[in-house]
Amino acid sequence: MRSTSVALPRPTLLPGLTRLWRDRHTLQLGLRPGRAVLLEVANPRAARLLDLLDGSRSERVILAEATRAQVRPTEARELLDALQAAGLVVPAHTLLPRDLAGAARARLAAEATALALAAPALPGTPAQVLRRRRAARVVLTGGGRLGGPVAVALAQAGVGHVVPDLAGPVQPGDLVGTGLTAADVGQPRAEALRAMIGRACPGTLTRSPGRVRVELVVQLDADRPAALLAAGYAHRRQPHLLLGLREGTPVVGPLVRPPVGPCLHCLDLHRVDRDPGWPALAAQLAGDPDDQSCTAATLLAAVGYAVAEALAHLDGGSPETLGCAVEVGGTGRLRRRVWSPHPRCTCSGRRR
Repeated sequence: MRSTSVALPRPTLLPGLTRLWRDRHTLQLGLRPGRAVLLEVANPRAARLLDLLDGSRSERVILAEATRAQVRPTEARELLDALQAAGLVVPAHTLLPRDLAGAARARLAAEATALALAAPALPGTPAQVLRRRRAARVVLTGGGRLGGPVAVALAQAGVGHVVPDLAGPVQPGDLVGTGLTAADVGQPRAEALRAMIGRACPGTLTRSPGRVRVELVVQLDADRPAALLAAGYAHRRQPHLLLGLREGTPVVGPLVRPPVGPCLHCLDLHRVDRDPGWPALAAQLAGDPDDQSCTAATLLAAVGYAVAEALAHLDGGSPETLGCAVEVGGTGRLRRRVWSPHPRCTCSGRRR
């Protein structure tokens, strides 16, 4: 029977798939329900082809090497067709960008693998997602413990320009999740993080992009009145993610994409509706020093969630924190608080 599949340029088996033999002629690839595939292999030697599907060989070369391994061309062809039909083999250029080389390629191989395994939820191929991240600019501004590990993780996930514009000196709590050491304590936080990102992710830009538009601002707590922050972001139509830490509880969100609300001013107005004394409290909170009270486990859980939200935005997906804030509890519990645009706010085209 003649194959009807299209020949793939340099076929690549999705990395990270567990291989299990159920019997001499049945090979299982993968463990996850919905992803695992059973392959009937008439000639067990044909399974050796899996090791050749690393993206370095053309399909013609793979079939030629199969013949040398005493696998008939028809058997090799059937295995390739089965893998392609199951979505387990992709062209090499769809996994990692062609122009990604050296240490960066090795560093992002695991990221590309994870993206490939989540392919149905992606707004493109892994290579397209990584290319988009590499072109993205993210600025982190404010203070506190959450900013450092988020900045480092974004760079490690492939974001090409990460600006840790974070106030204050490095404190002992900043060592969690950043790669910073005790020798960095007391140094300017922004400078120490720029150096750390440079060591961990060479080639990542960390200086201010100047007047060039950035794809996302991560706002660490609110060091200014919410109305002022919201107005500035709305004027520039600047997407931003609020990230804070209050009394041991990290809060991620909302993520705001102006001109669509709710914005930070909406949240402030909702709080005033519930508590007329809120403005006086908010002014005191904005002047608070860094809140360092958070367990390492909770902080890292919040960092992972915040980075995932930022990447969902950069990748062109649908972040969960649009219109809501998520409190990350000590055992990984998530508490969602949904906010709507406030009728007295001018975001989303509303008028007072």
